[in-house]
Amino acid sequence: MGDRRRRLGGILGFAAVVALAAGAAAETNVRSIAVGLTCESLPRTVVWKGDDASSKISGSLLSLRADLGMPGGIVFSLSAGAVLTDFRGLEFNGLPIGLAYDASPLLGLAFGAEAIVPLHEFSGLEIGATGRLVYAFGMSKTWPLEGFAVEGSAAGRSSWLEAAAGPRLTWRRLAGFVPYLEIQARWLQASFKMSETLEDLQGEETKRVRGDFSFSAALGVEVPLSDRLSLRARAGLLPRSGGADALALVGFAYTFEGRKGP
Repeated sequence: MGDRRRRLGGILGFAAVVALAAGAAAETNVRSIAVGLTCESLPRTVVWKGDDASSKISGSLLSLRADLGMPGGIVFSLSAGAVLTDFRGLEFNGLPIGLAYDASPLLGLAFGAEAIVPLHEFSGLEIGATGRLVYAFGMSKTWPLEGFAVEGSAAGRSSWLEAAAGPRLTWRRLAGFVPYLEIQARWLQASFKMSETLEDLQGEETKRVRGDFSFSAALGVEVPLSDRLSLRARAGLLPRSGGADALALVGFAYTFEGRKGP
């Protein structure tokens, strides 16, 4: 029941963001609309509650994205797509028979909202702020338990929510491409529920990350390929104890010009 409430809360929260965006678009003069496809890797090394050792959550997103260009250079974006989340190495010791997750990534759905707000520009350097929210939930997946005299199975379901915000520096004096630097504070909440059935033995265990806080730095670029088509790419690092997780994004966008009036 708790997982359902959290999942419903995430969906309702995203719906509220969409509603606010729709209201803002209705009240303001949308200058441009860009649509495109984005592929993104979002790994995160965390320590689950109750564990001593860390393990990695690896999310791979393939999303359809829409960018609304507002007055003042503000860009508000919405995205939706599929996500493969890998929890390999996660251990469940509270089940009747202890399990270590070593299956293929879980398929799920992901929804996102993002805003880029320019604040000041001088000599071609634009100083701004960016914020993003991504919510993903996995579809339930069942695996057989092998090596026992009786039939058994295990079923898993996951969800995660990440919020990120921070400054963005964009250099607009180069011909042919626009590079930028983002430094963000990132907050992650995640859960993975594993259920197990082995004849008369039944049990379930939920692993949670209630609020993992970290920072990231990323370099990105937007390269116009034509008057309307552009390539987008970004790569960065999320430092952690003993190393760093690598972030990556690549995508394409096609821009439709909107109204030109005030």
